[in-house]
Amino acid sequence: MALQISPKDTDLLLKQKNVLSRDVIDKYSYAGQITQTCLKYIISLINDSYHLNKHEKYSPAELCLLGDSYMQTLINQNFKKIEEKGIAQPVTLDINNILSGYSPELNDINNSYLQVGDIVTINLGCHIDGYTSNLAHTIVIYPNISNGSPGPLLGESSDAIIASYLATEAVITLLACSLTPEKIPNELIENGNKVVTGSMIRKLVNSIAQSYNCIVVPTSKVRRIRRFLAGQAEGVVAERDFKGVVWSEQDQEDELIKRASSGNGSTELTIIDSINGRKKLKENDIDNTIPSDEFIVKTGEVYSIDIKMSPINKEELGIVTLNVLNSELKPSIFIRDVSISEQLKLRNSRKLLSLVDKKQSVYPFKLSYVSENFPIKGEDLNNELNNIEKDVKTFKFGVGECINKQLFVNKAILSTKFIPLREILKTCTSTGINGYDASKASLPGLELPLPKLGVTSLKMKTLMKKSLDINVIREMSTIALSEDNGCIRLSGGKEFGVSYVHSEYELNEDVSNIIKQLSALREDERFGIKVVECGVL
Repeated sequence: MALQISPKDTDLLLKQKNVLSRDVIDKYSYAGQITQTCLKYIISLINDSYHLNKHEKYSPAELCLLGDSYMQTLINQNFKKIEEKGIAQPVTLDINNILSGYSPELNDINNSYLQVGDIVTINLGCHIDGYTSNLAHTIVIYPNISNGSPGPLLGESSDAIIASYLATEAVITLLACSLTPEKIPNELIENGNKVVTGSMIRKLVNSIAQSYNCIVVPTSKVRRIRRFLAGQAEGVVAERDFKGVVWSEQDQEDELIKRASSGNGSTELTIIDSINGRKKLKENDIDNTIPSDEFIVKTGEVYSIDIKMSPINKEELGIVTLNVLNSELKPSIFIRDVSISEQLKLRNSRKLLSLVDKKQSVYPFKLSYVSENFPIKGEDLNNELNNIEKDVKTFKFGVGECINKQLFVNKAILSTKFIPLREILKTCTSTGINGYDASKASLPGLELPLPKLGVTSLKMKTLMKKSLDINVIREMSTIALSEDNGCIRLSGGKEFGVSYVHSEYELNEDVSNIIKQLSALREDERFGIKVVECGVL
């Protein structure tokens, strides 16, 4: 979908409104403080109920609703003259192999409790006047502390936790180097040009993943964000002048073909379609909507670093991909497609649409957000929760028609899957290789998962029956690169360190030297790089 905007409005929305003035930085910073505070609040709820036994266990639905209410309350306390402010990313608790989107409502059937050993990623975000701060942080559910001090998490998941944490911190420091390019480590410089590029970012993240026997999961990205453009509608609206590094199945496909051609692969691969993927499409991409590594990080930009890692089996080649959970878990997060206007038949549908248009912006929302009892005030918690549950039950009668009329687009719940290469080779086809699944949201140029091997999106669906679940770890931060104020980290940081884990792997020597240089720059505030972190309110 493409919206028609005049050149004058385009310049205003995409350029003038994104200059990092003092007022804009204040809005970004307050959004960052809110996300930091909300994450700390949710972690405290989990600790009190699962680790310290101070409270009966909260279900994921209760944790999400309490987190959303707390975040909305903080948002309402400041910038009262600004009408467009609110939740940019509903609180989700993505457990083990679930990648994104799991935020159950109170009356959802699959609303169970967290278990010891679960890997839980907390994802949330807010915006002030369209200036967005998103974050994701992964924690581990340990045994009850009253039974003794728990040991570190071992195994494959610990490898991915360390890899995602190191990659996120390294990329943040590298992006901060764009303010003083002379401090970029020599090992990363390409063609003698002291600038931070997309290919430099990809190389750094991939090398860390390989050191810990992990793979960078598709939909991982390091991308520029702008006012009202924080990636919340990727796959729904094509974003003009997209700037960022995006990982997809095509990157894994290229690596498999490279290994096979060099004689290191155990299986000979037949290339069905030798097109150069995104690069060929890029030639006709006048609006620059297709992701490409050919860009330079510049001062005055804001970036979202969203790294997802999964452990892999060295003994078996394959592809790590994503599966949409339609039957097991029902989506509870929606996006309003403001370009579509339709007449609705059902009264519940008309009421729901009216409330959404009145209360919500272009960011994702949940049905509970338009309830009169949201956000929760805490005066009579049980009664407020029951009222919200009743409202959501009523809204569900109308949401179906809104989706069918394409007024709402649901954000799918995605899980991470590993498909063995031997199964992929059995399903390759030389016909229909350009067919893709229109119902699956994806960035332009990434609609086909494995174009060179002749595997379409529909073929990938059939392969899910022979796939294996694998855990996924996610770390996400937002930073602003200001010429006057330096690198401002809006979310994440020292307040939320890596979980207590132990890995048998370590960085190889070349990567270790780069990481040490980047770490030294962060530690030396006088001659190095200063990264200012937003604190907790």
